[in-house]
Amino acid sequence: MPEIQPFFGWRYNPQAVDLKKVLAPPYDIVSPEEGRRYLTQDPHNIFHLELGNRKTEGYFKARQTLETWIKKGILIREKSPSIYLYKIHFSHHGKNYTRTGFVALVRLSPFEEGKIRPHEKTFPKVTQDRLELLRATSAQFSQIFTLYRDPSLKTLAYHFPARLLYQVEEERPRVRHEFYRIEDPESQRFLQEELGPKVFYIADGHHRYTTALNFAQEMERRYGPDGPRCFHYMMMYFCPFEDPGLLVLPTHRVVHFRIPVESVRSQLHTLAEVLPVPPSALEKEVPPGTLLWASSEGLFQIRPRREVLSQWEKETGLPEKDLPAAWCARFIRLLYGKTEKDLKEEGKLEYTPWLSEIYQALEQGAQAFLLPSTPVSVLEEVARAGKVMPHKSTYFYPKILTGLVIFRINPEVGPPCP
Repeated sequence: MPEIQPFFGWRYNPQAVDLKKVLAPPYDIVSPEEGRRYLTQDPHNIFHLELGNRKTEGYFKARQTLETWIKKGILIREKSPSIYLYKIHFSHHGKNYTRTGFVALVRLSPFEEGKIRPHEKTFPKVTQDRLELLRATSAQFSQIFTLYRDPSLKTLAYHFPARLLYQVEEERPRVRHEFYRIEDPESQRFLQEELGPKVFYIADGHHRYTTALNFAQEMERRYGPDGPRCFHYMMMYFCPFEDPGLLVLPTHRVVHFRIPVESVRSQLHTLAEVLPVPPSALEKEVPPGTLLWASSEGLFQIRPRREVLSQWEKETGLPEKDLPAAWCARFIRLLYGKTEKDLKEEGKLEYTPWLSEIYQALEQGAQAFLLPSTPVSVLEEVARAGKVMPHKSTYFYPKILTGLVIFRINPEVGPPCP
């Protein structure tokens, strides 16, 4: 089963930087414009390492930058092996939440072993970019987000003698991140014993996990299979499925391509009920079992017919009734004549969980599909079956920050990876 290990983390020296300016969201949810903004707002922003610049010289520049920051004391290393407690406080639709998780090293395991399970496809082009950066820097700058089962929430109820390292607040929307260090050996052993036998489900970070597997294979060819060594581990943030603060938002689709309202009614009538709804429906959460199609010409609720869902389920072996992203992908292909992937590559489709961006797009002449949330239990069901969910089925909110702690890989030693 996955092996949990503390490690000698590298992190920003709070005396040397403004943490608000150097931390960033996960690299894969920011637009190119947002990425440039983070790069320019501070010369020590984590994106100077994480983005890698997508060119050979950029990857090696990231390595040089990492080494320079260490020499200048911008980054400091823990004095003893640590596991980290990470709390995120936020609100959504007027309700307050706290999500709690841990950051540690987890022993890599190929997907076919079933110890760490994916729910999304990966794309070689993206994985290659991450692999080039990992080769150049021998460091992991962000954690992947995983989930595990803990029905009694025993791991969250334990009293950890943890020391607060950072408290960082995002303003829009308001989210407070608290990052604690657990260095007490007894507390670390508790987590190792509790989490060691668990199965981990990847929520965010499939490409980085696949990259780590590929990198470990390369390192084994160079250093031999004996171990475990540092390259056999991945830095993960893990949270229980049962945490009341675990919130999954839907990912809506914006299509920069117009079709007439009558096309929606005529082409979908055999697959779904298509009914007009008042504009006020946009202000509410989309009901389960339905989609909303929005245009300047009107707003329509789309409800797939039961017999159609049953047929799709027979064809795919997936719990179709709980996978609105799958229906949406089919409807987009039927209505617009192209797949989501093709429209995305042509710059005609965008994904967003935010209603404000939907309104803005509609004002500019776009059309949109609004989806209900996908239950997180469906992620586990699909992953346990060895299948994958449709692209952009879930949006775990809030996102964990990149740059809170860095894992440097020394290929010649094992954990705690000094």
